[in-house]
Amino acid sequence: MDMNIGIVGAGKVGCALAVGLKNNGFNISGVYSRSSNSQKYLCAKLGKAFESNLEETIKNSELIFISVSDNNIIQVSEEIAQKIDDDILCSKTFIHLSGALTTKALKPLGDLGAYTGSLHPIQSIADKDNGWKKLYNIYYGFEGCEEALKQALSIVKSFESRLIKIKEQDKTLYHAAACIISNYTVTLSYAAHEILENIGFDGKTAHEAFLPLITNTVDNIERLGSVGALTGPVSRGDHSVIEEHIKALDSLDKNLKNIYKVLGRKTIEIARKKGTLTDDRAEKLMKICDSKV
Repeated sequence: MDMNIGIVGAGKVGCALAVGLKNNGFNISGVYSRSSNSQKYLCAKLGKAFESNLEETIKNSELIFISVSDNNIIQVSEEIAQKIDDDILCSKTFIHLSGALTTKALKPLGDLGAYTGSLHPIQSIADKDNGWKKLYNIYYGFEGCEEALKQALSIVKSFESRLIKIKEQDKTLYHAAACIISNYTVTLSYAAHEILENIGFDGKTAHEAFLPLITNTVDNIERLGSVGALTGPVSRGDHSVIEEHIKALDSLDKNLKNIYKVLGRKTIEIARKKGTLTDDRAEKLMKICDSKV
């Protein structure tokens, strides 16, 4: 691809993106990281020997991805704005990869004429070695200017993926949704694991026992949607089962019972949309989930 791309930040997402872009035919024109080990690791993965030099990375690149922690994006953009001449910056595009922050984090660069945007792969990247494989056939959330959008689209298409435009004012809610589905799925897995260990399961069995259930549930959601995939006692209106669950959870960490009741209330809403709950049964279930015992 006829585009020189610089990478600022060589963590898990930065590594995944850089390797994926190289594999897709883009030219990686520089890698900068405050961690020399991370920078050398990524250079080795790319088969290139870049110096970890911020100014050279910017100067040699048309599009620069800022892949640092959310807390450091503003600081890095300010540093670039201070170190690079305005006449160079105004020809560059800068895109950060945060799901939570908008392009306001790149305001110091936008104020100097650079094109700015944010591109968030809707995917969890857990390791540096194989993270690039997770960037294909997914959705990417984009927010930013039209010029940055054009370049982001070419990147997303190279990963055989789709781009969703997010309004600046909606970015926080978009990211909250991503956290619920990704991070809190992990939390729910941990909560189930904790309950199983409390009743005598060994750690390995507690970890493995529900994995097929999780996988099948995700498959059902993919095929039937979130409403159509709902099964279980709430969907059936089995209020006596829900009551017994809540009583049994009393003997464990109170947060587990609170999680169960909060999710139970939302599940009642889903079951009503699905049409499997009568008004009477829904009301009964809601009272159980709202009870203080």
